[in-house]
Amino acid sequence: MPVKQNAEALIAKAIDKNVPVETMERLLAMRRELNAEWAKEAFDRAMSAFQADCPTIEKTKAVKTKSGIVAYKYAPIESIVSQVKGFLKKHGFSYSTTMELIENGTIKVRVAIKVTHAAGHSELTEMTVPLGNKTDIMSQTQVVASAQTFAKRYAFCNAFGILTGDEDSDANTQAQSPKTKSIIEAKAIYTGNGRISYRQANFIRDLLKQKGYTEKDLLNKYKIANMAELPSTKASQIIENLQKLPSLDESDQEAEAIANDAVAALS
Repeated sequence: MPVKQNAEALIAKAIDKNVPVETMERLLAMRRELNAEWAKEAFDRAMSAFQADCPTIEKTKAVKTKSGIVAYKYAPIESIVSQVKGFLKKHGFSYSTTMELIENGTIKVRVAIKVTHAAGHSELTEMTVPLGNKTDIMSQTQVVASAQTFAKRYAFCNAFGILTGDEDSDANTQAQSPKTKSIIEAKAIYTGNGRISYRQANFIRDLLKQKGYTEKDLLNKYKIANMAELPSTKASQIIENLQKLPSLDESDQEAEAIANDAVAALS
């Protein structure tokens, strides 16, 4: 803020002194650059504060096999938004969503989430997924809608660094369950000093799973024994690189399951 105020004061003095137009143009350009830098810094601080406040989202929606066995769980987009909207408002964030169909050999849906901070800085996160196949119970419109929902969910989580985790029914008990104890012990590994945070580590694990890689693949690539050895800046770059990779084909199965849920609700 002092830098921004100094720029405003300098421009005010320039106006009083009737400086040449060329000088005023350079001063205004400098102010735009300073404002953009200040807004980006405010965005980064707010995002860090939001991620510190944001809870791990529970995967409460179960997808079962034909035999009734739970194959996996996921968090519906409406559940995610409901759980984080208070924190988004608290830290000055808003977002907008756009969608487009891409026809290049295969038809895909691209969803873009534009995150804007109250200070003025915005960042765009995109997610592209292929369309599923039309079925007897799903029209072409519903196929597109299901792909859009799936892409929006992942783009939204990636944009805000939101983590999802399995439901832990023992989380509210006074005694620590083995799962809760292991999480606390894991957090103790990441002690700061420029190293990867616990949240970054979990986010990377989630992205690795989405993209079809394992944690071992990452450790081998960087020749480290565990992720706690990564510096925070390197972790941020890894997250950015992983987000650009296409997801597993298995994601189509999950998108179709979401579509089936939507069809069932509409029928």
